[in-house]
Amino acid sequence: MKVRHAIGGMLVALLLALPAGAAAKQRGGPLDRLTAEQCSQERQTIGKKAFRKRYGAKHTMRNCVRRNRAQVSSAAQSAGQDCQSELATEGVAEFIDDYGEDPTDSLENAMDECISEGIDEILNPDTGDPEIDDEPV
Repeated sequence: MKVRHAIGGMLVALLLALPAGAAAKQRGGPLDRLTAEQCSQERQTIGKKAFRKRYGAKHTMRNCVRRNRAQVSSAAQSAGQDCQSELATEGVAEFIDDYGEDPTDSLENAMDECISEGIDEILNPDTGDPEIDDEPV
């Protein structure tokens, strides 16, 4: 699960580094890869048959990416802004402590993880974080 977040975070970091217009026009770039990852998760969740029914019998993944590209782009920008705000509020040390793998992790890795978690929360609001849900209350 952490590897998926890391990959998604890296792609989002690349996306955020590009101007908004360039990211929207670029095909096969970080935005499309991130959207394809989201579509793959959707296909696993709803099943192959329902996925084909939703996006057509031919080119289902391509159709899914096209339909969801704007939503994923919006989620990435929103998550990036939220993480920047959180970083400004908490400070670097606490931010790395919250999102880094260990206290010596870099700010870039912590930001990638924060953005990845934010995107996942925005796009999949009904699936809770199993690490948090399993803790006793």
